[in-house]
Amino acid sequence: MTNIFGDLRYALRMFARNPGFTAVAVLSLALGIGANTAIFTLLDAIVLKMLPVEEPERLAVFGQGMGRGFNGSDDPVTRSNALYSHPLYRDLRDGNGIFETIAAIGSIDFTVYVRDPDAPSGTLPEAADARLVSGNYFEVLGVRPALGRAIHSDDDKTGGASQVIVLSHGYWQRRFASDPNIVGRNLLVNGQSYAVIGVAPKGFRGETVGWDPDMWTPLAMQAEISRMEPMLEDREMSFLLLVGRLKPGVDVQQASAAMTLHFQQALRAEAGGELSPEREQRLAERRVEITPGHEALSVLRREARAPLFLLMSVVALVLLIACANVANLMLARAASRRKEIGVRLALGAGRGRLIRQLLTESLLLSITGGIIGLMLAPWAMHLLVSMVYGGEQTLPLDLDPNPRVLGFTCAISLLTGVLFGLAPALRSTRLDLAPTLKVNARGTIGEPSRFGLSKSLVVAQVAVSLVLMVGAGLFIGSLQNLRNLDLGFRPDNVLVFQLDPRGAGYQQEQLPPLYRRVLDSVRAVPGVESASLSFRTLLSGARRSESVAVEGYTAERDEDNAIRIIHVSPDYFESVGMTLLEGRAIDDRDREGSAPIVVVNQQFAERYFKGRRALGGHIRFGDLSAPSAEIVGVVANAKYNEMREDAPEAAFVPVFQRPEFIESLDIRAARDPAALTSEVRRVLSEVDRNLPIREVTTLQAQVDRRLSPERLVATLTSFFGLFALLLASIGLFGVMSYAVSRRTSEIGIRMALGAESGSVLWMVLRESLWLVVIGAVAGLAASVASTRLVAGLLYELSPTDPVAFTASAMVLMGVAAIAAYIPARRAARVDPIVALRYE
Repeated sequence: MTNIFGDLRYALRMFARNPGFTAVAVLSLALGIGANTAIFTLLDAIVLKMLPVEEPERLAVFGQGMGRGFNGSDDPVTRSNALYSHPLYRDLRDGNGIFETIAAIGSIDFTVYVRDPDAPSGTLPEAADARLVSGNYFEVLGVRPALGRAIHSDDDKTGGASQVIVLSHGYWQRRFASDPNIVGRNLLVNGQSYAVIGVAPKGFRGETVGWDPDMWTPLAMQAEISRMEPMLEDREMSFLLLVGRLKPGVDVQQASAAMTLHFQQALRAEAGGELSPEREQRLAERRVEITPGHEALSVLRREARAPLFLLMSVVALVLLIACANVANLMLARAASRRKEIGVRLALGAGRGRLIRQLLTESLLLSITGGIIGLMLAPWAMHLLVSMVYGGEQTLPLDLDPNPRVLGFTCAISLLTGVLFGLAPALRSTRLDLAPTLKVNARGTIGEPSRFGLSKSLVVAQVAVSLVLMVGAGLFIGSLQNLRNLDLGFRPDNVLVFQLDPRGAGYQQEQLPPLYRRVLDSVRAVPGVESASLSFRTLLSGARRSESVAVEGYTAERDEDNAIRIIHVSPDYFESVGMTLLEGRAIDDRDREGSAPIVVVNQQFAERYFKGRRALGGHIRFGDLSAPSAEIVGVVANAKYNEMREDAPEAAFVPVFQRPEFIESLDIRAARDPAALTSEVRRVLSEVDRNLPIREVTTLQAQVDRRLSPERLVATLTSFFGLFALLLASIGLFGVMSYAVSRRTSEIGIRMALGAESGSVLWMVLRESLWLVVIGAVAGLAASVASTRLVAGLLYELSPTDPVAFTASAMVLMGVAAIAAYIPARRAARVDPIVALRYE
């Protein structure tokens, strides 16, 4: 320990004597380690972290847990098993010998309006997110509340349900200032009194990564919380996700086989009677896939896994370049200490003792860089999150440092210290003492180390930086393709209000008068060109589908006839800028009592009316005994949910003919849409001051939000590519500057013998450019070899796009030439007299 402390004191003194070297080395490492820590923290929170529950490895999910929303089907044989009905959940829960118990969870959170009865008179309710769960939900997860008790089975009995809620820890802190007496109080939720029975533990946000409910309430309260029709006894309505706790010794393969049999038996009993051989075969094909549930459910994980692993690879390469730079600095510093090391060896110091001293210096640098990087990581991480959401939202994740993140930072700090410190330590202690102890030891052009470790590191830096720059060029090109994509609508100058009629207590039959008052009031606002209502704004991610039957079209066996249904008001196509190709749009003629009509998109017409004209055709929705609707118009295809997906078959239904709870008020403005916000708010409050406005945005912002992952990847790869190029250029500059300083005497001799400054300039430049060319060739080869890793993230762009490769190589060569020119120019200006006296 005495020797270790002595080595540390000596290293600190050496660094204090060379503050410039120390600052550059520590800053390079801090940026590299900080970037790695920031990306790893996001990767850990989204992909790696287990649920903070009891024995998470015994949890299992039915399916992938990716289903969301409501799925109605009257045929049990063909019903999707991404979501489950409540009666089917009871069938699967009861009598199975595989799970200790199975919990059901509503697949979407519902917006509820909460008011404290003790609040001052006139206080408006506040919006909150409520999740419906079965009575055994907290028991299955093994979660114990921080205060009070959890929901249990007695709270989840239909007909005699208790109106109880469990608050999330975050909502309890934000809304009630961590009031320890919250348990036992009553809150008005959607106008009804609910008793607060508990507060969830800190850090528990439920079973799904990326969701952050404010409260949990029993499934028995589904109709009251959702303000929709009761669904708990409806076998045709699937809206639940299922999570179970496996019995000890049971694995997911056994559970899949057993629950598949149980599932088929439940569907057979529901179908009733004798099944035809064809339906029996289709029933036998239905399976339940049980997957591990310890990592939680997450659509976010599926979407973010590939970009995060890609960014993790990028920052790891940047850290390698930083290590190469510091290694070059250490090599140059070791060369300046050759005489010191030679004297110590001559006095009897062992080589191992000197290697330990030099490694101590390297580790001290890397640990200092790691500490600073860990301090920078939270800032960088929150910057990344704000880039993803454009500063409009926060990601509901626990991004605080945890032991795994701290362990990762410590590990890469120690690894980088060894990585950049070992080679210089080994090389600097392998000395021939006799020439080392001489007064002069000039470098010459014929030195055997002409292409030594320092230059090899520069070649590696150039190659890696080119790989990163090519990747950045590809992602920028892909993002540009998405930005230039024909969306099928015009998002410019469209203001979007997200309304919630349910939150104001409106019933289905009260919707048409409300919608007319809203539209009439908003259309009268100066600067409004058109206004309309729709189920959800375009590219919001929400969708509604129904099966259809089209006159004159015979569906094939197992053909999926579900299409996108979009309820809209008159002027919808004008408001969002869709193009009407044939017929007419939905207008004021399409109201209650008028003949049912529908407008379809081009994709629908091409699929169901091949070689026929769609106008005048008839289709039926859902219940095929319902009256058919006549197709009166065809609009151009558009992007409804995902920008990368092909246009689905879609039908636009007049909301006044089929009243639905719609949420999006789309307003096309004659000028900047944001300037209309306050005036539209005012007229909406005049229509109904209790009508909740959940969000105000623009359609362009909605489009930009869908591009957030691509923009994040393109921005970060560009930043790190340029940062890597800067590090590589600094490395090239440093190596060539050191080489010139070592060869000052040689250059003086050359110039004294008649060499022109131009020839000296070209000599140094040629040596530098050879390093760059070798690195560029290696980088291009590595880029081509790695293109398959990024091909899936690109949009309508070849992973070997010549523009990206050529532009990256040209930028690299240009920057490297500038970095090499500075030491070459200095060499060309050497005074021969001064050079010949140079020590």
